[in-house]
Amino acid sequence: MKQRKPIVIANWKLNGGLDLICTSVASFIGKHFAAQIAICPPYLYMRDMLTFLQYSELQIGSQNVSRYESGAYTGETSAQMLKQAGCSICLIGHSERRAMFAENNEGCQIKVRTALNHELLPVLCVGENQQQREANITEQVLREQLRGGLTDIDLTGKDLCIAYEPVWAIGTGLAATPAIAQEVHQFIRAELTRIFDEATANRVRILYGGSVTKSNARDLLQQTDIDGLLVGGASLDPGHFVAICEQASELAEIDG
Repeated sequence: MKQRKPIVIANWKLNGGLDLICTSVASFIGKHFAAQIAICPPYLYMRDMLTFLQYSELQIGSQNVSRYESGAYTGETSAQMLKQAGCSICLIGHSERRAMFAENNEGCQIKVRTALNHELLPVLCVGENQQQREANITEQVLREQLRGGLTDIDLTGKDLCIAYEPVWAIGTGLAATPAIAQEVHQFIRAELTRIFDEATANRVRILYGGSVTKSNARDLLQQTDIDGLLVGGASLDPGHFVAICEQASELAEIDG
């Protein structure tokens, strides 16, 4: 039986608008979830979503956070600003940012520390691409990303999430099977034990992301070391996303 509270995070990426905000929030009004639920919209729509949050249990997350606290850094948004805006979660090192914006492990480590310092829940994203998978170096890639992104991080009294997102599965419809995902998540938890200690590793929630749908969500969440889901395309359909969240909550109530 898992003691870690399930978490489901929607990553809207560069999608959405006021209509999606209204329909998404409306889909959650009056519903209670045993799982933690968050949506990461584009920055511009955070305030609009917060207007409706008093009527739902949704939390707001950010798709990124600056490594800088303040200064002449055009286009950046600091952890303090996100916190003041009502944000409680932030994604760090998503594969698209690593690939398109040259984010590296060192930068991710700074962002994790910055997020923790401002009481945001950091979700460090890790994962291998198709080439690395075929070369059978998945564990090596994950080890480097985890150690590089978590070096000298102190989690005393603080929470951290890891999101495993196999790059080859993102937006392709080729989700990792529950068994494959569990095997990788088990490796990640073992690596967290080596970085921190067993007690800390056992309280870190590890999410799976990569072509998550309402059809595979339950099977993924039933795995021992899969504590949540990072949902991309399916989260743009409010009814579909609610169905995923309901499955996570049902399993949470069973485990609870």
